[in-house]
Amino acid sequence: MKTVKSLVLGFVLLSSTLSFGQKTAEERATNQTMRMKTELSLSDDQAAKVKEINLGIIQKNQGIMGNTTMSEAEKNTIVKSNNDARMAMLKNVLTSEQYTKLELTIAEKKIERMKKKEKVNGKIKDSNKKN
Repeated sequence: MKTVKSLVLGFVLLSSTLSFGQKTAEERATNQTMRMKTELSLSDDQAAKVKEINLGIIQKNQGIMGNTTMSEAEKNTIVKSNNDARMAMLKNVLTSEQYTKLELTIAEKKIERMKKKEKVNGKIKDSNKKN
């Protein structure tokens, strides 16, 4: 019974992951920019520049992640470098206050992801102990 539940859960997670992956780079850049516009109170001019930056980095990262000849470590290194370049470009568009708020938001989201990961890992360890 547990195996069936595990398979069903795995299928649901895979399906939802695949549906998220079907957004175009343009859609992802638009969504990311709209969140940033709201969170950082971007002007229309800033939002247009930010969208251009986001789209370029998203397209680069999609190309990297789709490359089958690179190892995961190589892909992760390049994506991190692209995201560092994105932050450098954004620093030239945002005010110092907006940039500081962006850095804070990114740090907070990173902490949230780490907490979720720890929680999931804890549940996995607990379920392994029960089996």
